Amino acid sequence: MKTLFGRLARLGLIATATLTATAALADPVKIRIGWATMPGHMIPVLYSNPSILKHYGKSYVVEPILFRGSTPQITAMAAGEIDMGAFSATSLALAATNAGLDVKVVADIIQDGVDGHHSDAFLVKADSPIKTVEDLKGKRIATNAIGSASDTGMRVMLLNKGMVDKRDFTSIEVAFPNIPAMIEEDKVDMGPVLQPMYGKLVKSGKYRKLFSVSDAVGPSELVFLAARADFLAKNKQAVQDFFEDHVTAIRWFMDPKNKQAGSEIIGKFMKQPPENFAYMFTKEDYFRDPYMVPNVKNIQTMVDASVKAGALPAAFQVAPKYADLTFIEEAKKRVQANEGKTQ
Repeated sequence: MKTLFGRLARLGLIATATLTATAALADPVKIRIGWATMPGHMIPVLYSNPSILKHYGKSYVVEPILFRGSTPQITAMAAGEIDMGAFSATSLALAATNAGLDVKVVADIIQDGVDGHHSDAFLVKADSPIKTVEDLKGKRIATNAIGSASDTGMRVMLLNKGMVDKRDFTSIEVAFPNIPAMIEEDKVDMGPVLQPMYGKLVKSGKYRKLFSVSDAVGPSELVFLAARADFLAKNKQAVQDFFEDHVTAIRWFMDPKNKQAGSEIIGKFMKQPPENFAYMFTKEDYFRDPYMVPNVKNIQTMVDASVKAGALPAAFQVAPKYADLTFIEEAKKRVQANEGKTQ
């Protein structure tokens, strides 16, 4: 009898283990994504309308994780704390060369100064004696994170005028939301201010734009989604489903008929009135590829600018080793098929 009970117990343990393993296999893959600014990056709100997403909660779920800028996400990715991140060109190069990560450009997030669209701007007080870039010599400049996209634009602009950090000016790292107050309180003389605050401050007449990122480097792929190659390889189907939903979601927000609903979602997250985001997806906003396909050529442009600015010690080639557009291209095909369009 004891032998029979023993066999049954073992069978029970085996059955439990099998069920547990099956349940684990059925669990959706958690995709941890770094982001730094809203509403520019959009990552925290893209999955807030499950009714339009085919795969969310089934094959994957998303955990958005906030960072000060793109460069701090390198450390997090190296530590296995995020699977994808909102990277600048400099961040990509540093992740590959300094951190030794096999990281791939996988999707667009925002592009700067493309086709007449908004470019990140650096503001000074309207009554500031700083009238030209040359006047920044000896001044204090806010930057959200060393090596970020806006930081690179600032350094290239000043380098073009013969100025470098520590010798000719002082850069101070400040989180984006705190930069306007730092300028107002004369704690810094200039800093990058993002939409929607940028539009408000300029319209108030108390601030003026000194220059923009596009003035320094031309049109650029400002921020893009980058992912660890091992995560992509391990979770191919879930990642493909994610990108199909990712493109579907951004296109939902881009659709003029969803303007009010989209603004309300963004406003709720930002704890601001929806009307503050009327500029979204217009020329006053960044350019976003309609199917989130990144402009790898313009990423290379920013890498080269970073080398010139001294943010990168040596040349770095993005494609083909550090770009994988297979997921986003397939997502584009799927979404176009769903929309009844032809490529």
